[in-house]
Amino acid sequence: MSRLSNRLEQIVRKELSQNIIPVKTEQGILVGDVLITSQEHIKNIYKDNELIYKEIHLNLVAIKIANLLAFRKTSITTDALYKADQEYGRWFVDSQMLRSQYQKAISNQDYERADMLWARYQESRDRTIISKNQAESLTKF
Repeated sequence: MSRLSNRLEQIVRKELSQNIIPVKTEQGILVGDVLITSQEHIKNIYKDNELIYKEIHLNLVAIKIANLLAFRKTSITTDALYKADQEYGRWFVDSQMLRSQYQKAISNQDYERADMLWARYQESRDRTIISKNQAESLTKF
């Protein structure tokens, strides 16, 4: 049993050394000296009251960027995460607009336009899923 508890302690220490435990405050979530604020579904990241990254769409990306900034590991990694998140956001918004336009075309009985919009929506939805998976995979290192 002591080997098991020693191994568990090692795992916990390793995880705690790689991540800072976030604290909820009135302004948002504080990760070290990095603040994550939320405006509906969009997150902004501040460090020393200065906006560093704005309009982050995925929670996982915001948390990873905040941890990297808190550990002062600003590099190509944080920029790549942000870029992947922004690509996801563009595709997500595009897919939602196309779906809305498709529903409007159906209600107006414009079936030819609806077919075109549905095809565009499916491609946009697929790209949204791919870009989300890519952004989330970048957080797992």
